[in-house]
Amino acid sequence: MQNRKEYYVPGCPPQSFQIAAVIDAVVDILKNGKPLPPKGTVLGAGDKTCCDECPRERKEKKIKKFFRPQEIITDPNECLLDQGIMCMGPATRSGCEALCVKANVGCRGCYGPPAGVLDQGAKMVSALGSVVDATNAEEARKIMETIADPIGTFYRFSMGASILRRVQIKSNGKK
Repeated sequence: MQNRKEYYVPGCPPQSFQIAAVIDAVVDILKNGKPLPPKGTVLGAGDKTCCDECPRERKEKKIKKFFRPQEIITDPNECLLDQGIMCMGPATRSGCEALCVKANVGCRGCYGPPAGVLDQGAKMVSALGSVVDATNAEEARKIMETIADPIGTFYRFSMGASILRRVQIKSNGKK
């Protein structure tokens, strides 16, 4: 079956201000005869990342361990990722006004990848590569093992659109 998705309003669920903006845009199009946006357009969200609208200060620290939010007392003004709290902000589309982060919880990624990013999870792994404080692969692996459920975290809302492919095992046991 052909992909019939024409427009997409991100969020889990989309925020009321986004839904109102989309309705206003549709009314404006119908009322003033404006052309429809191109098929596949993301409505009610930005093209940048959640980090771009986050009020916390980024200090570019290196991470030796990841923590769950209940394991440490965080600085309310400092970037959660810099403090070792998993935050999907670097790999998530802007538009939510950083609601999770303002509630002292790392971004969950519900707005999907930002414009130009094909795979949200791969983008997050790339972002973590720049902040993990390791001098060798074994040390990096140990630090990454402190992330609870990395696949579930990196692909919570985007697994269906990821570039990961399942390996199919045939009946004779060969891949």
